[in-house]
Amino acid sequence: MLLQPEIRIADQGSRGYARATVCNLNIEPTLFGYRLRFNFAFEAQNGNSVSLDGWESELYLNEGAQSILVGRLAPDLSEHPRRLIHQFTLQRHLDLRSDDFVRLIDKSYLGDVVFEFRTRPLLSGIPHEGNAEQGRLTIPQSEWLELLNRAGMDRFELIAIRIPVQSSHLHKPFADAVTKIREAERQYSRGDWNAAGSSCRSAWRTILSTAPPNTQAIEHLLARVIGDPRRKDFGLALAKGLNAIANQAVHLEGDVKTGTPPVNLTPEDALLCIHWYAAVIGYLSSL
Repeated sequence: MLLQPEIRIADQGSRGYARATVCNLNIEPTLFGYRLRFNFAFEAQNGNSVSLDGWESELYLNEGAQSILVGRLAPDLSEHPRRLIHQFTLQRHLDLRSDDFVRLIDKSYLGDVVFEFRTRPLLSGIPHEGNAEQGRLTIPQSEWLELLNRAGMDRFELIAIRIPVQSSHLHKPFADAVTKIREAERQYSRGDWNAAGSSCRSAWRTILSTAPPNTQAIEHLLARVIGDPRRKDFGLALAKGLNAIANQAVHLEGDVKTGTPPVNLTPEDALLCIHWYAAVIGYLSSL
């Protein structure tokens, strides 16, 4: 996986000696938790004889507006000083307790994972000290979930939602609905359960708005199923169930006129909303 920006080994005089453009990650179970092992592939620059005696590095999790320190990365015990004249690999690892690893997963599994590295080389053979550098590793969500699956900590699967082609008049409303589901996921990860449920219902209303005026929206969306003699009973039962759930969801929002407050959702309720609405929207989009 590419580092963007790359990580340089340089001195405070701005002279560069090596750079890492690639970093691979493995997650391994340990006796009390999990080990994140990063392998940085470096290539030397400028044909020098500078010695790298050490490489201090810290790992941060980027959450958009802020970066949260995960921990200080440790070198392998077998690492020794090296001359920066060839291609080489530096390994760094971080051991996390199981509960700390679970918290990292909870913060990261809903999208691409962005790790930041803040490093400083310990150099000898030059008059300047090593310069502090930063690099960033973005791991696509699919690859991150596969890493978690291989580690055996949990099992995650991506659910693909196919929306109508861009030339279709249904493309924009379904695309907007999926965007609202993604917002619900972010709200869920922040612990705002009620907002997550509200975003899901907003996504559902966006889908219902695609039906022509003076029609039953759900029956219109299920027209291809209800119109199929082999699937008519299934389609009618599905329409009835969707109508019932949609009507009940409205009551969760409360009523200003009657002074009825909104219902407070639990984490399990909010997660059910996200999965249910995503699955139904994906199904309707595929018809």
